Amino acid sequence: MSKRTVGFVGVGNIGTPMVLSLMRAGLDVLVRDLRKEQAAECLAAGARFAESNQQLAEECDTIGVAVVNDRQLLGLFQSEGGLLDVARPGTTLIVHSTVLPATIKALGEETDKRGLKLVDAQVSGGDLRAREGDLAIMCGGDKADVEANRDYFDAISRRTEHMGPRGSGAGAKLAIQMMTFGNWMAAIEAMRLARGLGLEEKALADFATDTTADSWVAQMWGNYDRLLHNHPLAGTEDLYRMFDKDLFNAVLVARDHGIELPLTATSSQIMKRAMQERIDYSADTYAPAAAKRSA
Repeated sequence: MSKRTVGFVGVGNIGTPMVLSLMRAGLDVLVRDLRKEQAAECLAAGARFAESNQQLAEECDTIGVAVVNDRQLLGLFQSEGGLLDVARPGTTLIVHSTVLPATIKALGEETDKRGLKLVDAQVSGGDLRAREGDLAIMCGGDKADVEANRDYFDAISRRTEHMGPRGSGAGAKLAIQMMTFGNWMAAIEAMRLARGLGLEEKALADFATDTTADSWVAQMWGNYDRLLHNHPLAGTEDLYRMFDKDLFNAVLVARDHGIELPLTATSSQIMKRAMQERIDYSADTYAPAAAKRSA
């Protein structure tokens, strides 16, 4: 029996481990990225590379997308030769990118006109859980389209939840990011105080997991330090924009709904400085390994 072929666009920090999980589950994966070298790990593991969006459209009835932001997503869909131009009617386009709910709704209107299916399926769990096929996925769109691609979602997630109509996945992801990054900003301040008092970060984070301060951030303390040094965007201004855009977007969405988010607004403003602090603090631990990989 031949393998089902699915497409995947965007093989960066989160896309690459997602592709590896799809292949481990027995799917044939055709990957696409603007830079073929970015797909090296996927290709070494057995994925195939699509030289064009047209090739993706010809071979795949399901195409996952994990580009960085709204601008890249709109370019992929709306540019000449983009997915809206070349995808065959009936194709399911699954957007994993963390983008604005309004972006998903607008794209949904265009996909409907072309007989395409659009699911916004934002992910949570980070690159380590993605590598294990252990993500949590929040979906918006037609529930039947999610169920029709259960093999795809089961390959990459521990839990895939249908949250409501298109845009619901994107909205849920903004709320999750508010909880996660708000927790991270508070924990960075807590660790700043702890260091000033002569406490060791790892020991405090470990103890916190048995207190009322327990959280994913405490349980995974050091994970974001690792990511800040090892992410493909490390060392660039784009790294900060990739992180703080989610909180900024949450404030934008809330303003349109007459909702005040003062803590989120403040966190979005201080995040870059807090990230720079963590990069400097953890350089001795993570920078040498990052430099070795890029050499």
